[in-house]
Amino acid sequence: MKNYMMNLTEDEMLELWKTRLRLLPARRDCTIERDDGIDIDSVLLPDIREWYARLLAGGDIGWLPVEDLALKVACETDDEGVVTALLPSECVRPVEWKLAGWKRSVVQFHVAGSYKAMCQRNIYLRGDAEAPVAVLHDDRMVLYSVEPGTTAAVKQARCVVRPADGSYRFHEAALSTMHDYLKL
Repeated sequence: MKNYMMNLTEDEMLELWKTRLRLLPARRDCTIERDDGIDIDSVLLPDIREWYARLLAGGDIGWLPVEDLALKVACETDDEGVVTALLPSECVRPVEWKLAGWKRSVVQFHVAGSYKAMCQRNIYLRGDAEAPVAVLHDDRMVLYSVEPGTTAAVKQARCVVRPADGSYRFHEAALSTMHDYLKL
C-alpha cells in the first residue's frame, strides 16, 4: 500500500472540511454583505478537533501517525518484576510494546479492572517474558513482567501520537469517516 499520509495545518484542515461539505469554492462573481450570519469556522473547528481525537483514539492504525517512543518512557520495576511505565504526553494509545528480555511484543492492552488485568495480581497467572501482559491506567501502563531483581528497559514503545506541532497527520482514507462522524 502506498503511503498517502496527509499532514495539514489547522487552516488547511478547515479548508478541506469546507470543500468536502460543499461550502467551498465560494461564489466570487457577486457581493453580498450580512451581519447576522454564522461564523462557519467557529462551528466547524470543534467538530474537526473532535473527529481527529476520535480517529487517533480508535481509528485504523494504518491511517495514523505511529512513532516509537521508547527513549521517552520512564519506568520503574518493583521487587516482583512488575514494571510501571509512564506514558509520554504525546502518546494517544499504545500499539506495540516490548521490554528487553521479553520473547515477544505486547499488542493487546488490557484496561484496569478487566479479567486479564485482575489475573496479574496472582504471581502464578501473571504475564512473563514468554507471554507478557500490559494493563493500561490513565497516564501509565503496568507491564507483566521481568525477572525479579532485574531492571526493566523499554526496547520498543510504538504508539499512536498526536503531532506536537498541532498538525493533523492521517492517511487520506480516514476522510471516509468524516461523514459518519457528522451523520450527514
